[in-house]
Amino acid sequence: MVTIRDVARHAQVSVATVSAVLTGNKYVSPELAARVRTSVSNLDYRPNGLARSLKQQRSHILGLILSDITNPFFTTLVRAVEDTARSAGYTLLLGNTDEDVVKEEAYVELLRSRQVDGLMLVASAGEHAYLPGLLAAGLPVVCVDRSLVALGADSVLTDNVAGAYQAVSHLIALGHRRIGIVTGLTGVTSTNQRLDGYIQALATHGIAFDPVLVREGDSRLDGGAARAAELLRLPDRPTALFVTNNLMTIGAMRAIDDAGLRCPEDIALIGFDDFEWTSVFRPRLTTVRQPVYEIGKAAARLLIQRIEGKRTGTAVELLLPPKLIVRESCGESSIRQPERAVTLTGAQHEGGR
Repeated sequence: MVTIRDVARHAQVSVATVSAVLTGNKYVSPELAARVRTSVSNLDYRPNGLARSLKQQRSHILGLILSDITNPFFTTLVRAVEDTARSAGYTLLLGNTDEDVVKEEAYVELLRSRQVDGLMLVASAGEHAYLPGLLAAGLPVVCVDRSLVALGADSVLTDNVAGAYQAVSHLIALGHRRIGIVTGLTGVTSTNQRLDGYIQALATHGIAFDPVLVREGDSRLDGGAARAAELLRLPDRPTALFVTNNLMTIGAMRAIDDAGLRCPEDIALIGFDDFEWTSVFRPRLTTVRQPVYEIGKAAARLLIQRIEGKRTGTAVELLLPPKLIVRESCGESSIRQPERAVTLTGAQHEGGR
């Protein structure tokens, strides 16, 4: 087996120079670097990843635990995390919890046994009693899409309150006063934040909050359809629906069709989460678009900074601004128009909470 010493001898440089070229952690002149790379290629040298990991006390593996891998939101998130991890020399292991906190904790222990350097987590609903101990043991953890900064974990997500506020304000500006909402899975921060934004928008515009117009969904298509159908059967049904994730929005469209109603003529619809298929639906959906790729990229960068000691201190919460994408499903126009984006005010909050 070819060793690093063989490469050094072939390139007529020191072992330290070969190591510097391969790791990129020290400057090497272009001439010497080219000689080393030529020798690596000619000798078909393969660095011993296990030996390097033992020496550096790192595996260069990151863990990512998702809550629902069937949701298209998470495919883009995974793409961003993997792109960022690979560019920094890390590989990625995935787990899926199906929104089950017991399964989540089992995946955490499995990934720890695989010696991951750090963990990204889309937290399921429920208690996370294991998390403080995990952080105390020194494993860097970044929560994605849902915040656990209150438990001491870095968190990266969109500004859910601002996104919901803008969506509901848009409906109010179009003349709607009875606006139903289908919320996401009970017990997760994004659900609470989007409901807060809905309530704040009503209050700002002098509209009383009516709990009859609130239905708790499960963040999935069938749940969205069932809860939207309940709202549509009310004696004094809403004139507009705000549905707080992509899959439930599709379900709500099904419920509207099943009820024999037309969107937007009979009822307006706005969803939280944008996805590629929105331009295929008729009417084209007005949505709140999250910066999903940027969320994944920021989460991976933050985790790697923690692993490599480039960022220290208390947990931070990064909020990235969403955009309201105005199309046709709220009755904005009776003719086809190009979609337009309204950037919402976001924030980046850093510090323990």
